[in-house]
Amino acid sequence: MNIDRTLFWFKDGDEMLIVLNEDFFGLGTLLNRLLNDRYDGTKIKFINLDFATEKTYELHPNLPKEDAYYYGGHLRYYGVFNKEQFSSLSWTERQKYVWDKAHQYLCKSAQSIKNKKLLEAAEYAYKKGIEANLNPDYRMVETDINVSGQQLKASVWVNFKEDGMYSKLTLEKEEEIVFEKDIDKTKKGVEFFLEMYKGIKLVNGNLVITGHKDVDYLPLKIPLDKVVL
Repeated sequence: MNIDRTLFWFKDGDEMLIVLNEDFFGLGTLLNRLLNDRYDGTKIKFINLDFATEKTYELHPNLPKEDAYYYGGHLRYYGVFNKEQFSSLSWTERQKYVWDKAHQYLCKSAQSIKNKKLLEAAEYAYKKGIEANLNPDYRMVETDINVSGQQLKASVWVNFKEDGMYSKLTLEKEEEIVFEKDIDKTKKGVEFFLEMYKGIKLVNGNLVITGHKDVDYLPLKIPLDKVVL
């Protein structure tokens, strides 16, 4: 990936609004994936998009309100939002608000640092996200396998839900899910959860999910005789 991570930060004065940071972690992940689908410019380590109240900028007048700052591969945009007005919105309206603002912030940032590639990627990501109804769920790893003469797509997904992030295994035949198994769950915002699965393979009659050595249940073996197709 040419952009390592994109995160949204919500602030009110000196208070970090942690619940909002966690709630919109999935949307930031979606934005980062879509940006990387198109972006092939100079590597960016982190994109941080601030949603900060006016109180934040009153306490810290040195911050470049409604402007971008870029240094050493780190891009930050210092945006403004109205906490009370935002709280009155429905969840769907909040998602759309953050998505629209993030698009504006990225476009202004790209123009400020003269990065045409980022501008193109921001336009692409915005449209693709809307087409996907801002659904951040995605396949972390996937592969094609043959089970009993059937060609299947095996995938490990991450699903972003109200109470946390979940991982699951699915087997698909001609885009229809024929087997599904829950794997794990963690709190919203845990970045390691998005990186701990590495692959899926068939070994001696087992479907094996491989991943980070620090995850005690990996590699996870699922006997094919337990898979009901």
